[in-house]
Amino acid sequence: MKIIITYIYILFATSNIFAQIDFNVVKQDVTCNRTALGDAEVNVVITNPPYVYLWNTGDTTNSINDLNEGNYSVLITDGLGNDTTVNIQILLSVCEMAPELAFTPNNDGFNDTWSINNSQYFPEAKFMVFNRLGQLVFFRKGEYELWDGRDLLGVPVPDASYYYVIYHQGSDEGTIIKGSVTIVK
Repeated sequence: MKIIITYIYILFATSNIFAQIDFNVVKQDVTCNRTALGDAEVNVVITNPPYVYLWNTGDTTNSINDLNEGNYSVLITDGLGNDTTVNIQILLSVCEMAPELAFTPNNDGFNDTWSINNSQYFPEAKFMVFNRLGQLVFFRKGEYELWDGRDLLGVPVPDASYYYVIYHQGSDEGTIIKGSVTIVK
């Protein structure tokens, strides 16, 4: 997700005349799995062209790409010599587990297991699935292995909604996900 921030800065020029520099910052943080690095872009909206950009990376354009998480700054100078420094922090996005809402364990080769996106980033997680009576039908601690709709004894569970509780870190209740998953055959 790109973030757009608008800033208006009032600066004192050497002749005690106010110079206004108005700019937008657009940034993209590093994805949680690092498949995409960050980007930062600064666009001057209204002042006196031409504009000169000097990033702490040495770049001289209004945008820089392929950034790791960290702090970046750019000195913007307008045509009258007014300047300002913009600081931008590129963050590492937090990975969130995203359980699928339903699956169809009918052995047709499509959607036969319950997928939980980003579960691989939580090697110490605990996964529990309960039926409507509160009985535990699936349990896994550590790296998630796909649930195929069978209970703890290996018997296929009936079509129904099941309720899950997932702890990111063992039994740490501060990192809990709750919801339901539906089995349709």
